[in-house]
Amino acid sequence: MIKVVTGAGASGKSSFAESLLEQSEAKRKIYAATMIVWDDECRARVKKHRQMREKKGFETAERPVDLGELFVPEDGAVLVECMSNLAANEMYREDVGMESCAELRAAQAGERILRGLRLLAEAGRDLVVVTNEVFGDIKLTEEETAAYQRLMGRLNRELFSMAGEGWEGVCGIPVQLKGKKEQTGAAGIELAAGQNKEGKESLHMKFITGGAFQGKRDFAEQLLDREGIFEYETADGAADPLEAAYSRKLVVNVQDYVRRFAGLEDGEARERLREFLDRLIKENPGAVAVMDEIGCGIVPVGREERLWRDLAGEAAQTLAACSRDVYRVTGGLAQVLKGGER
Repeated sequence: MIKVVTGAGASGKSSFAESLLEQSEAKRKIYAATMIVWDDECRARVKKHRQMREKKGFETAERPVDLGELFVPEDGAVLVECMSNLAANEMYREDVGMESCAELRAAQAGERILRGLRLLAEAGRDLVVVTNEVFGDIKLTEEETAAYQRLMGRLNRELFSMAGEGWEGVCGIPVQLKGKKEQTGAAGIELAAGQNKEGKESLHMKFITGGAFQGKRDFAEQLLDREGIFEYETADGAADPLEAAYSRKLVVNVQDYVRRFAGLEDGEARERLREFLDRLIKENPGAVAVMDEIGCGIVPVGREERLWRDLAGEAAQTLAACSRDVYRVTGGLAQVLKGGER
């Protein structure tokens, strides 16, 4: 069976995809890594992913191009991680020439990738593919980037058409888009609303995410009104100090609190983020936290912007895991991801 997992950057989709591969009954489980390691940042990302899967018994196969040439035993299963890297590698591979226009190179890359995916699906028992939501930017006019974005759109449509199961990672919570519905919690772990990982009734926070300007704050205020809470203070990540978030009932623009750490070195930034989230969760467990989902779009060029995107995704996963109720708001409509009123 083909299973496809999509989602924003740092949304927990990779961990969930690995759990799907672990569930396969195939004897050999192959992790097809598509990233070309260009620099220290790439090396750090590869190291992080290897550490995450080191005890899972996967066989790692470096496959940045020519996916169909990957050998898969009859009783094997494959995880392709991830489609956005593969698409860029195929579109800009040196041995096919850069003379042709971007649209033609994208079309040819798409044919090679889809042919490879079909070969892998025919060869093994299960195929899990991780892809990305790179469509959150304003419509791009730069020819190369726009062609790449359209290529990813084509691949995602084809993948979900071929798949028996389709999923989206949202703040570490897998949301099923296609296939037999299953009940799963954050990171694929089934948790009752209001319980932590030890099963204790300890979660009270509400977490609301979604794109910018979608009505998240209005929805948060509606939730507070339903609970009979009409007077409360608000902490705003765009204007208020970190300390405000530790005591005020409504905490908005959490992504802007997170952005304050993105100018630091990677290790220090993550340590400061952990300290911030620990205090927020421990000292203000009844808060309603509102955060923009910023990982849907082309990966930023600047290091600070990339780090902010990763930190925001990690923060969203932490807050969702530690909240009793999790919602995503789109166009003013709230989707329940965990607990909550349906």
